[in-house]
Amino acid sequence: MLQFQYFIISILMALTITIQDQPYHNKQDQALFHVLKEKDSLLFERAFNHCETSLLNELIADDFEFYHDQSGVTNSKANFIEGMKKGICNPSNTTTSRRELISGTLKVFPLKSKGEVYGAIQEGTHRFFERTNGVEVPGSIAKFSHLWVLQDSSWVLKRVFSYDHHMETKNPMSVADHLLDSYIGKYEAKDSGLVIISRTDHGLHINAGGMSADILAESDTIFYHQESPLSFEFVTNADGQVEKFIVRERGKIVEEAFKI
Repeated sequence: MLQFQYFIISILMALTITIQDQPYHNKQDQALFHVLKEKDSLLFERAFNHCETSLLNELIADDFEFYHDQSGVTNSKANFIEGMKKGICNPSNTTTSRRELISGTLKVFPLKSKGEVYGAIQEGTHRFFERTNGVEVPGSIAKFSHLWVLQDSSWVLKRVFSYDHHMETKNPMSVADHLLDSYIGKYEAKDSGLVIISRTDHGLHINAGGMSADILAESDTIFYHQESPLSFEFVTNADGQVEKFIVRERGKIVEEAFKI
């Protein structure tokens, strides 16, 4: 399998034709780009976003393989479809996911043999959102590379490489020193136990059980963690004294910690 990956990489390095949302080299290239863009829409807008998983039977090859930088390898069509049904598209889920292709990032690299197109590499960048109790919040951003091949005159997805998943970087705002100082101290949380908030050069640091991380300011009272969908809101009482902070995951309250 490593030889196959190196083979694909060598093809990408050798190709000189890149098709994207810009002038095309010829009508064949233009047509190929739009055909595979439509396939991308079927795969994500309908099968992923709206859970029309029956479409996957026609969209992906029988020897399909999926390589993910966080969840590992799925090495069969049946396992992938079953994973979709039990995972993202499980009807009992309280949180749903939505994928959005980032405009201008989609590219297509045609693969030819003796002058005839037999496949194509499609790559791009997309972002994900998660909705819980009617509230949608940003998830991760990632890159993807898809190997599409022609089988019996139909395009099917043979290989997927999904990588560079990360939370979108925000620009932290500057918070006055006296406010930052008011947040530092010890807190007690029901599930996490003792929580210690301290200062850093750029914001605050939280130490709670197994979690030790810097958090950055989104506003004077709300802080976020760059690598996870967590936010921390500091709350004051009627006298203006900090009494607690609220932890939210994807907009849902998951913990409260009271200052001691």
